[in-house]
Order: sequence, then C-alpha cells, then structure tokens
Amino acid sequence: MRCYKCGSFLTDGDTCPQCGENVRIYKKTARVSDAYYNAGLYKARVRDLTGAVESLKISLMINKYNTNARNLLGLVYCEMGDVVEALSQWVVSKNFTPEGNIAGHYIKKIQTNQNRFEMITGTIRKYNLSLKYAKEGNLDMAVIQLKKVVANNPQLIKAHLLLALIYIKQDELSRAKKLLNAVLAIDKNNTLADIYQKEIAERNVAKKAETSGSFLPKRKEKDIDKKPLSGNDVILPRSSYKEPSNGAITIINVLAGVVIGAALIWFLIVPARNKGLTQDYKKSLQEYSEQLSSGNVELNSMQKELEEVKAQKDALEQQLGVVNGTEGSNKLLVSVIEAASDYIANKPDDAANKLVDIDVSALPSESAKTLYNTIATATLPAAAQTFYNTGMTEYYKSNYEVAADNLVKAYKCNNSADSAYYAAKSYVALAKTDDAKKYYKYIVDDYSTSGYYKEASDYVNSH
Repeated sequence: MRCYKCGSFLTDGDTCPQCGENVRIYKKTARVSDAYYNAGLYKARVRDLTGAVESLKISLMINKYNTNARNLLGLVYCEMGDVVEALSQWVVSKNFTPEGNIAGHYIKKIQTNQNRFEMITGTIRKYNLSLKYAKEGNLDMAVIQLKKVVANNPQLIKAHLLLALIYIKQDELSRAKKLLNAVLAIDKNNTLADIYQKEIAERNVAKKAETSGSFLPKRKEKDIDKKPLSGNDVILPRSSYKEPSNGAITIINVLAGVVIGAALIWFLIVPARNKGLTQDYKKSLQEYSEQLSSGNVELNSMQKELEEVKAQKDALEQQLGVVNGTEGSNKLLVSVIEAASDYIANKPDDAANKLVDIDVSALPSESAKTLYNTIATATLPAAAQTFYNTGMTEYYKSNYEVAADNLVKAYKCNNSADSAYYAAKSYVALAKTDDAKKYYKYIVDDYSTSGYYKEASDYVNSH
C-alpha cells in the first residue's frame, strides 16, 4: 500500500516512513474499500452484475484511488453493454495510476475497433432517444428504436428492460418475458427484471382467474363413481360377438385407414403448417413495415430540418449582402453560412469544424444565432466524440501536437472535463505552459468535483 500524500510504500506503522503523515485512518478506509472490492469481484464472478456495481461504487466512494475496483467496475459496465460508462471509468483509472495500469490496455482495445465502438455509442444514443419517446407517450416509435438497439447491442441491459416495460404496458407479456429472461442470463439478480417478472406473473394469474370462471360447479369423478344406481339406469351386457377372420377384409381395412390418415394430414396438418408460414410471413412483413415507418419518420424529420436550415441560410445570405457591420462580424456570418452549406451537403464533420471556433455570442443577429444553434445541435455531439477519439489515439502515440488540436476542438464542442484534461496534458508535453494552464484552469473553475481537480489546481497554482 502506498501513502496517499507522497506515494511511497507504507510499513506496518501508523505513519508514513517518507513524509511522516499519519496514515492510520487511511489504512482502515483502504481495507474497507478492498473488502467491498472483494465482494464486488465475487458477485461479478457469479454474474450478479447489479450487486457488483453497487459494491464497487461503495468501494470507490470510500477510496476513489482504488484502481482495481475502478477497473473492475469498467469491466462490469462493459459486460452490461454500457461501453461509454466503462471507458470513462478506465480513463479516470489511467489518470490516477498512469504506469502499469491494465486500464490502458482496455482503452486501446476499444480504440482499435473503431467501427464497433461507434456502433455501440450509436445504440446508446438510440436508447436515449427511445427513452425520450417513451416519456412523451410515443411508445410505437420507442419500440422501433429499442428493437434496433437490442439487435445491435444485445448486452445493453437497460434497453432490454425499457422494451420489456413497454411490452408489459401493451399487454404483450410473452415478448416481455423473453426479454427479461435475456436480462437475467446476463445479470442473474437484476432487481428490475425480477420486479417486472412478478408483474407478468400476477397478470397471468389474473387472466387465468377471469377465463376459468364457471356458473356451475364441477363434479368430481370419485363422486360420480360413488353414486348409487337408480331404477332408470340401464346396464348393457358385454358383447361376445366376433367378426369372422377374413384376410381380404383386413387388407381393405388397412387401406381405408391409410386413406383416412392421408386425408387427415391434408385437411388438418397442411392447413396448420400453411397458417404458421403465413403468420411468420405477416410477422416479418410487420417488422419490415415498422422499420420502413421508422426510416420514413426519420427521413421526413431530416428533410424538414434541412429545409429549415436552407431557409435560414438564404435569409442570412441576404442579411450578409446588406449588413454594414464590422469585418469580424461579416467573417462570422460567412463561417456560419459555409457551415450550413456543408451540413446541407451531408458533410457534418466539415460543418462542425467551421463551428467550433465561432463564439455564438459574437454573432451580429438572432437569425445567425438560430442557424448556428440548429447546426450545432445536429453536428457537435458526434463531432466531439470523433475529435476526442482521434485526440486520445494521437496522445497515446505521443503525437501531442495533433492530440492537442483535436482535444481542444472536442472541448469546444462539449466542454468535457476529459477533453480539457488531456488537452492540458498534451500542452504540458509540448512545453506550452500558458496553453496548459488555460485548460487546467477550465477544470479548476468548472469541475471542482472531478478526479482531475487536484492535479489541475496544483499546476495552476505553481505556474
């Protein structure tokens, strides 16, 4: 165990042999944190992922520097399909312990499969959109999006749970139960899945109670057997008549049985099979129709948005033709118009590149600000992730100039603490003290609860 203040190895005593700091309470908290980590590790091994997350969060709440607990929490999140949350845990872990930390291997493994990572982050965005639809009561659109999420990211537990909840609300209990079984196969003690299954069981019991009601009580067979014979009961004697043995009649009976069996197959089994094929076809057709409907809705929405952007762009061009403002204002208007042109031409990355250096408050008119906000909402979130991923890739390659450029753009897109921190680290590596201090200052001012705060504060105060 290392001293929290100077980083040197601790002995059995209550003080640090290097700096003399009293570490008695620190040792106790570290042991408690390790105990919760061990509990989380055990739960993760038996696939109690929800319980593992709870234990590991307590472990980190007690000792945020517990690297093992943070790395394991990232792995559990990854197993639950939430790769973005896992990546954030590993980045923090790598920051606390830069050397010999397996979190660096996990981060590189995700970054090497960029297409898979983008697909997973896309499913998380669709899940958030589905959650918005569900809250607004637009359940059909939520179901369409969630089906895509579940198909592309089968491990994303929260998508399964939300889709199951909607199915329960729509009284499609068999579909909901299938989704909940998939959740429990991943996380066997998932609390919400258990609650939803109990709800399904109660509804099934209620349905059986409704359908099994009868006006007349049922008679038991043993009561019928015990009933004495009355005078009107007729007893038929057992017949002793036998058909004479005849081989030809036997053959005819066999052939008749074959014909009757073939007829039964033709009239009973074949129609049922055809009915099953028809139902499968109708189900597939319905799914294709839902996908087509979703695509049409998204296409119509995009077309409407593009039309609005074109109208705003045209109005801004007219305004630029008659404006008598300063040269700087004109340049800002031109940049917004060029970004709008790129967005209309389906070049969102180029549009985002033109927007990142624009101060929206400096735009000379409300129409320019409206157009900026429209394009920024559509392009900057995705561009921020692209800039951040590129920046981190170059950072780990020690290509700090390119890393700093991309990480600064990522920060301008979404004001992320991670982007500011690694931009500052890149500038430190380039010996650009003023730039490094500038981005560390953002962390000190805006992210006082961040794990980067202490390092940022120390740097700002010492430079």
